[in-house]
Amino acid sequence: MRYLSVVFGAALLVIVGCQSSNSGEYKGATQGSYQSCTPCHNGRTAPDLRGRFSSADELVRAAKRVQNPLMANVKENEPLLRGAAKDLGLK
Repeated sequence: MRYLSVVFGAALLVIVGCQSSNSGEYKGATQGSYQSCTPCHNGRTAPDLRGRFSSADELVRAAKRVQNPLMANVKENEPLLRGAAKDLGLK
């Protein structure tokens, strides 16, 4: 039961963090784009994104195909995904 509480607590933090990073108008890639992904994509909770994709388009397509409910808000925000790809050095 405690494990479920930790998982749901972490999920809530990710959702709140992603929603706060999605607010406002997108004005190009920011250093915070990939930072909004790191609560889960740190190599422990979800696979690390670094080195998994060869282009920004590939990362965006993969993110939009994900069925995980924690990605629901993020996968609809293409500017955030493109900003994260740029932060990762993808072109």
